[in-house]
Amino acid sequence: MSAEVTQGSNAGVESTEITRIGHQFLASLNHDIRTPLSGIMGMTDLLLETELDKDQQEYVQTARLCADQLLEMLNAALEYASISSGALRIERAEFHLPEALRALVEEYRAKAEAKGLQLQCRIDRSLPSHVLGDAVQLRQALAPILSNAVKFTARGKIEFSAATDGKFRGGFNLVVNTTDTGSGILPEKLEAIFESFRQLESGLSRTHQGFGLGLAVARKLANLMGGGITVESHVGIGSSFRLWVPLGLPHEAGPVESDAEQEGRERSRILFVDDNDVARRVVSHILQRAEYHVDCAEGGAEGIERARSGHYDLVLMDLQMPEIDGLAATEAIRRLPAYGGVPIVALTANYSEEFRKMCREAGFHGFLGKPVQAKELLETLHRLLKS
Repeated sequence: MSAEVTQGSNAGVESTEITRIGHQFLASLNHDIRTPLSGIMGMTDLLLETELDKDQQEYVQTARLCADQLLEMLNAALEYASISSGALRIERAEFHLPEALRALVEEYRAKAEAKGLQLQCRIDRSLPSHVLGDAVQLRQALAPILSNAVKFTARGKIEFSAATDGKFRGGFNLVVNTTDTGSGILPEKLEAIFESFRQLESGLSRTHQGFGLGLAVARKLANLMGGGITVESHVGIGSSFRLWVPLGLPHEAGPVESDAEQEGRERSRILFVDDNDVARRVVSHILQRAEYHVDCAEGGAEGIERARSGHYDLVLMDLQMPEIDGLAATEAIRRLPAYGGVPIVALTANYSEEFRKMCREAGFHGFLGKPVQAKELLETLHRLLKS
């Protein structure tokens, strides 16, 4: 009896250790792939803003689209592993909803336009600007839907619309509809598209790449957030996906800001702390073109010294750095007399719940994952600097 108990106990310990090692492996894989991928995507974006001939533009755009595909597969695989292990936790933090939705749509606009598709985005004016929810997981749930709409639509348009269910009692249901004029799905195949590792095409004749995880992850995330996803489709006409998730309202939730109100940023001073040279070059180029004054530090120690010797309006902080990591550097900067209320934003390749929790506890004002999109970065900075 005791031997059986001991054997079972040892098995439990081994299982826990295997799970721990698996989580460490995923965290390392996440960081080590996202960091160079962030540099590839950032540099190709900057290259596309220079003067290129037609052939050069085609080459760079193709490289960018390949990087996008790699990122989508990485996101799906890591999200699926996190959900399956039970490690994923849905957080409840304040974020700007219209900005988050617009940034997501802009990520797919270039892909749509490259195929000659119209990508329309309509955000209802009644939608609250600031909400309580999980901005990262909301994006991860919506991204596969938009990605598939672009992938499976050969001609016509894609309509992305967001509204409320009209009920406000301390919260509301966000309702997002994505409609395309694509190939459509057979009625008997509608539920199969939400199964893990399942694609409607298989074998050597497959015309689209991927693991078949995107929509499976999207539905699981929507369910974890207390919502769901439904689909209607007609072969040869197109498909319409409806995602809804409950979101909360902070004490002061205003209407959507106009585009004019989002313009006119000041020449604020930004300190960016990152040990990766490519990351520093990409982010500094983005911020300088947006007319911010940017100083870069090569690690935590230099970041602390720069903050001590000059004043910055906002600090962008990488988390995983040698010697002094981003959390320790942030704690040191917070102790400086002028930095008690200065916004500090985490910019990291690690999306894990453990890191997000550490950021919240350390008092970070925001959390941006690598590879960061220029629009998302600028909108986050603009919001924090004017608050």
